[in-house]
Amino acid sequence: MAGLVAATLSSAPAFADVTDELLEQLRAKGVLTKGEFHKLKARHAAEVQQKEQQKYAAPPGRKVVTKEGVIVVPDDRYVTRLDKGIGVRIGEVDVKLSGDLSFFATNGFKTQGDAVVAGGIAGAASGSHVNNASSIQAGLLPSALVVSLATHQMGYDLGFTLGLYTSGTNTHPGTFNANDAGSAVALGTPGIDLRQVFGTIGTPDFGTVKIGRDLGLFGADAILFDQTLLGSGSLLATASPHNTTFGRIGVGYVYADWIPQVTYISPEFYGFTFSIGAFSPYQQFNSTGLSGTMTAHDQPGFQARLKYVGQLTPDLKLTAWVDGLTQQHRTEVGDAVFLTPGTNIRTSAVDGGLKFDLGALSLVGYGYYGSGLGTTGLYYDGISIDGQKRNSSGFYGQAAYTFDGRFTVGGSYGASYLDANWIDYQPGFGNGTLVHSNSSWIGFGRYKLTDWVNIQGEYIHTISRNALGGSLSSDAFVIGTTFFF
Repeated sequence: MAGLVAATLSSAPAFADVTDELLEQLRAKGVLTKGEFHKLKARHAAEVQQKEQQKYAAPPGRKVVTKEGVIVVPDDRYVTRLDKGIGVRIGEVDVKLSGDLSFFATNGFKTQGDAVVAGGIAGAASGSHVNNASSIQAGLLPSALVVSLATHQMGYDLGFTLGLYTSGTNTHPGTFNANDAGSAVALGTPGIDLRQVFGTIGTPDFGTVKIGRDLGLFGADAILFDQTLLGSGSLLATASPHNTTFGRIGVGYVYADWIPQVTYISPEFYGFTFSIGAFSPYQQFNSTGLSGTMTAHDQPGFQARLKYVGQLTPDLKLTAWVDGLTQQHRTEVGDAVFLTPGTNIRTSAVDGGLKFDLGALSLVGYGYYGSGLGTTGLYYDGISIDGQKRNSSGFYGQAAYTFDGRFTVGGSYGASYLDANWIDYQPGFGNGTLVHSNSSWIGFGRYKLTDWVNIQGEYIHTISRNALGGSLSSDAFVIGTTFFF
């Protein structure tokens, strides 16, 4: 009889309450002995657990105690917080939010000097020899919201990043889109600089391949180690603020920029990493009105970096790097340059730097040299109107000391140089007014109010000189905050 009952139960629907009730009735009527009852009860409980596991067919996950027993629920049915940062883990995917809020009260004092400096940065803060200019605007960093995803699939570490950046001030789109001079007029709106969108795929042994738009390699560490990244540095069109200020862009380094790329990053080996990438090519750009343009190219640009990070002693950390860049430029019909369409040149540049962290003291030294590289922005004024490459160079030195882990004081000096060609001195081709150097002294103090909030004040003295030695100078004061999360 027990065998017949067991067969009947195994073929019946697995509703635990009905089956348990039937077993209780069979036992009460004497059909089942006490031993048979407990044996069938245990068998039924095991079958319920098995069917619940089949219902959630998936890789091993988390054990959960239910009324029916212990079942295994796959991880993809859970949302948990990340150990660090703001985000959650959804199944096998980490979803993280990060970003910053960057706003500074700035005051650019009226420009001193009467020279014409085409490409000069001094004076950009106010644009006036008569009036000061003030604003509430972003610093070298705009405000940002960055979303990143990370997971592991079939032996590969995968990632995706999307970054949206804004100054919060009115934009006036032009050649530089959201980074053009702003529009200080009511009813305007801020722009979005969607400068980051890329994915990564890699393994610990092979390294990582990055595909998409992100910061370039050449000059990247120069800006990332610049202390004005948490502040402002040299101002830019304060009366109608741009998306960001200059920092030390054009006064110590050329902006690395955010460029579509395919880049390989090696695994770390005794502190060394190597990166090399193919980059979407940018044109030779005439930013001063005194330069040639070359808009064609039939191959990508290439950048590479060798970097070392090592803890030399318990108190001394060394970061050292060297970068290289090269790109072909070709003339097209309509280009403003005295070259036959189809003519090409190749630009190249190298840079390098050292950063020492000795306890609370941080020291940075950086320099670069390029041929056709230009100044301030990649390939800005890199060639003269006759198509000859201009040489450029620059450097900055920086020191900072942090007291009690919260209050940091420091300063830096840097300069960027652009060598004029013979034609740049000729009447009708600039008469020597092309910028030769932009330099600045910057002093700053920063207080870490909380883990998120920094308050930074700076005083900036900027000097611009043309090829004939004429100069302009300007001073600025800024104070504001960056929230990082």
